[in-house]
Amino acid sequence: MDIGALHFQNPEAFWLLLFVPLLIALYVYRQQRRKSTIKFPALALAKKAVPSRRVKFRHIVPALRLAALVCFVVALARPQNAMEVEYTSTDGVDIMLALDVSGSMSTLDMLTNAEQSKLGTMNAERFWKNGDFWKYSRLGYAQDVIAEFIGKRHSDRIGLSAFGARSFTQCPLTMDYGSLLEILKASDDLARDTLVNNRTAIGDGLMNALARLKMSDAKSRVVILLTDGRDNASVVPPVRAAEVAKSLGVKVYTVGVGKKNGKILAFQQNPWTGDISWGERDITPEEGIDEDVLKSIASKTGGRFYRAENKAELEKIYSEIDELEKTEIETIAYARYAEKFYPWLLVGALLILLELILANTRFVRIP
Repeated sequence: MDIGALHFQNPEAFWLLLFVPLLIALYVYRQQRRKSTIKFPALALAKKAVPSRRVKFRHIVPALRLAALVCFVVALARPQNAMEVEYTSTDGVDIMLALDVSGSMSTLDMLTNAEQSKLGTMNAERFWKNGDFWKYSRLGYAQDVIAEFIGKRHSDRIGLSAFGARSFTQCPLTMDYGSLLEILKASDDLARDTLVNNRTAIGDGLMNALARLKMSDAKSRVVILLTDGRDNASVVPPVRAAEVAKSLGVKVYTVGVGKKNGKILAFQQNPWTGDISWGERDITPEEGIDEDVLKSIASKTGGRFYRAENKAELEKIYSEIDELEKTEIETIAYARYAEKFYPWLLVGALLILLELILANTRFVRIP
């Protein structure tokens, strides 16, 4: 039986409270039966007689006894404070994020029309020099979407590896998502260093991520590889890296970003003055993603290949991967009870003690 935050282990004890009104009725009946007479020499003197405080408060002693009885009944019902405890067991997913930070990731081809119009009104040279353009680049949008993806995971270990002309581990597998997000945010610093070297080592980037997952004992191990180009700098070919992933039981999702064709917003520099301004250029075939290789990697490892030409498509892709790679969570809930009958027992005992003191002192009855 529960009343508010209290749980009563022996609620049947409350049946004893039915005797309370009976005891009150019995007390009233006995008071009415009791008749005391005092002879006064004159009626006028009787009218002037004023009841003393002792007479006015004569019912306090039986009231204390009755209150003590109620306290003892509540204590007998064993009030308890229930505290719900949950034990959660999780089978987390170990996820390595392999992120392309090559110079081409600075391309501004995933803009919405509104964003492109906005950038066109800004000072191109200042925009280039202070690095604000990065948040509108392929890498900037990838950072935003990956950060949202990390924010949705709760019981997984996630790591980050980056690759351009070479590959390296940015963050090993961790559940410290705060630190991971800070490291992810700083990835554009790496891309700045690779602007003059527009080479991409997809195979080595995948191998680096696999090295972090090799010793993992997680039930599910995943690599999400994002790139905007084709492999032209790896020591280990991408297809060979995919075979290694398959042998390790690691699933690889490959994500290609960037427009397939058309004109894109770009910086252009005046060869005579060195001034930087806005312009447009065509996407060349050499800039295209090697979809066949990325599809092969995903197919060999049981993953999927995705293509995103704008931020909205990229968000949809990572949301789908988030749904595909769900963590198994088993929750067992139980209640822990703390006994709360002691205060009721103590109050009842104090009321009985007070009743005895008053009954033998202030309200002592003289036969």
